[in-house]
Amino acid sequence: MKLKLAIEWFLNPDHLPFIVGMSEGIFEKYDIELELIVPDEHYDGLDELLTGNIEFATNEPLHLIEQFDKRFLSLGSYFETKGGVLFKKDSYQKVQNGGNITVTTPVSNAITNTIGFEIIRRYFAKDGIIVTEDQVNFEPNGFEHIKYMKEGADAGWLYFYNFEGVEAQHEGLDVLYLDAENTGFANFSALDIFVNKKFYTTNTDICHNFDKAVKESIVFMDDNPDKAMEYYYAYTKEEKSALMDDILKATLECFDATFTSDYEKSLPILQFFREIGITSLDDTTFKTAFLN
Repeated sequence: MKLKLAIEWFLNPDHLPFIVGMSEGIFEKYDIELELIVPDEHYDGLDELLTGNIEFATNEPLHLIEQFDKRFLSLGSYFETKGGVLFKKDSYQKVQNGGNITVTTPVSNAITNTIGFEIIRRYFAKDGIIVTEDQVNFEPNGFEHIKYMKEGADAGWLYFYNFEGVEAQHEGLDVLYLDAENTGFANFSALDIFVNKKFYTTNTDICHNFDKAVKESIVFMDDNPDKAMEYYYAYTKEEKSALMDDILKATLECFDATFTSDYEKSLPILQFFREIGITSLDDTTFKTAFLN
């Protein structure tokens, strides 16, 4: 069966299970002909999923809350890394002295800016430093966090460690990693697989086979990391480089071959977002987006 999966941004190593599964013939084994769709805009894949134009989509779990719709079903987080705000060390004192900072971000809106500010606020509050909203300017740019930070931005919001964190090290950029572990918030630097409930209900076996194929692909990657990297370069036609090699190696550690549609795992994210006032979604309604 032909199935379409829309990724969340642009094709990158976070989508290795799908690339490897297609390249190694794992999806074919389950009678699945998979097509990856690269959206024009971040939310396009979710919109297409709801309208029934595609069967699957990947996106960060925060969008299950931000864009909540009763038609969404999460099959679980197949990928998880550290992430949040990447902060230049030499900008720390600027905040400490009450100065203003610029935060580059691929998405700037009321919700994402609120989350980004809260992460910055919590990080500095641990050191007794009060940060006010008027000190933080979110500047909408592309995904090149390191580029914009080298050009003058103090921080990058919505970074993934396996990508921008590795790139910062390659560039010799001295940074602070404001992530869930050291800042105190529920980690949402992950990617879920979403499906339309109606499609799942009428095609349960197909969805189960898709789930099995993704997990089998992750197991293959765990056992054959060099081959997985070869498949990535061959599929994307991207030029091989030391930076991308290191990004791929870091990313290969982020996949979970046992991911499940688990409400309890995602609940802390909902609670965090309610705590900072960006959603009023209740636990019972949220639970309907999961199988378990």
